[in-house]
Amino acid sequence: MEEICVPLYVELLHEGDAMTPVEALMAYDPADPLAVSVEFVCGNGMHTTWTMGRDLVAEGLASRCPVGLGDVRVWQYGESGLRIRLHSDEGSADLLAELEDVADFLSRTYQLVPEGSELDGIDVDEVIRMLLAATPVQGSCWCGRECPCHDHGTG
Repeated sequence: MEEICVPLYVELLHEGDAMTPVEALMAYDPADPLAVSVEFVCGNGMHTTWTMGRDLVAEGLASRCPVGLGDVRVWQYGESGLRIRLHSDEGSADLLAELEDVADFLSRTYQLVPEGSELDGIDVDEVIRMLLAATPVQGSCWCGRECPCHDHGTG
């Protein structure tokens, strides 16, 4: 299955009513079926990517109150906006995206990987065994690929 990438019109909210347009790209990779990512191009030309739960974004689309407990909070804003609050050690940012654009994007992700089937084909017991292993397990990683990387618990 191929990845879905769509440009996303986003505005950075400032105190008062000021807003600054921000280039963004929203992506979904079926190899990481529980997450979506948004890559932002900052004013200085630097790129930063935030990854969040697909279910968090879906819940935020339907909520007038912020949802999420960590560094990402999402909720409806006004009649047609989706507010995304990002927080890191460097600071926080409030962004506004079009609710319909994000809803359309999520709909496409569910066509690729239906809700509830995200973990089909993943051996959860093996993932737990690998996480609890005293030494890294060689060979395939939790995602089912042969990964010589350290990111997936193989070495």
